[in-house]
Amino acid sequence: MNRRTLRPTALVLALAVTLVTVLAGCSRGPSEFDQIAAAADQYLSAGRAPTISAEDVQNKIVLGKDPSYFLLSVRKPEDDAKGHVPGAITIPWTQIYKPENLAKLPKNKKIVVICYTGHTASQVTMLLNLLGYEAYAMKFGMSAWTDNKDILGMAVPSLNPGNYPMDTKVDNGKPDNTLPVLKTGKKDLSSIILARAEAYLTAGKPATIAAEEVYNKAIMGKDPSYFVLSVRSNAHDAKGHVPGAITIPFKEIAKPENLKKLPTGKKIVVVCYTGHTASQTAMLLQLLGYDAYAMKFGMSGWTDNKDVLAVKPYDGKPLNYATQPGQ
Repeated sequence: MNRRTLRPTALVLALAVTLVTVLAGCSRGPSEFDQIAAAADQYLSAGRAPTISAEDVQNKIVLGKDPSYFLLSVRKPEDDAKGHVPGAITIPWTQIYKPENLAKLPKNKKIVVICYTGHTASQVTMLLNLLGYEAYAMKFGMSAWTDNKDILGMAVPSLNPGNYPMDTKVDNGKPDNTLPVLKTGKKDLSSIILARAEAYLTAGKPATIAAEEVYNKAIMGKDPSYFVLSVRSNAHDAKGHVPGAITIPFKEIAKPENLKKLPTGKKIVVVCYTGHTASQTAMLLQLLGYDAYAMKFGMSGWTDNKDVLAVKPYDGKPLNYATQPGQ
């Protein structure tokens, strides 16, 4: 056999090896990161409302007894024992990932998640929606329901916006960051999500960060470890937003080209209108391997400028509906 015969044979062999390698890579399927991001994008693209008002919970569920709803409190059991929304079951938010707790929740009902101020309920809402439930956070939590300090487990929150400085030039960021790599070792999407949720919820991280801290450390202190992300609309951020923030609207946050705009080595402070969609975003980003926190009460904790806020802020005036003691 001469050289002319050998060369094509070697070329064919090399091509065959390359093809097998490519096919083997393709057979692995999407990464864990890609699977979570795709599930989140599907949920966000559906256009489902992230919250339900305390008034609707009272009128539709407590008084109206609409059987299509299910009430879930994610507060501390000792606080719920003093009083909670009638009919709610209690599962602390840091334990929601456990299979025995998820088994208590129906997938054929609309789950209303209730916490103290709406922030941890919103985190749980994102998790449950990714797992195939239909969940909504009760807006402003028990702080909108009662002013009883014993039941609340804290004083009624009082918004005192610092009326901090703002920018009006919108920056939509650049997709020049490397995406996190997740390695839970789990095979199916639900198991991957729950493994990531357990890692986050058992780490003892705070769910929120105060506007004052953002101002003092990220803005005035120019601490490079902070990265500010606004999930409000471009139009609203053009009227005023936290200086230095990039803007990615909430419903578009899970798209790969937008996730590439976020750094993995910084504390991502997520800012929205009242803290609810920022909290959903923070949960998603934690599941995806980022270090994210919601700025408490969103822009309503930053400024009292009504044009900038674009929505009704928390007014600190609970409706004082009846509560049910015990669990």
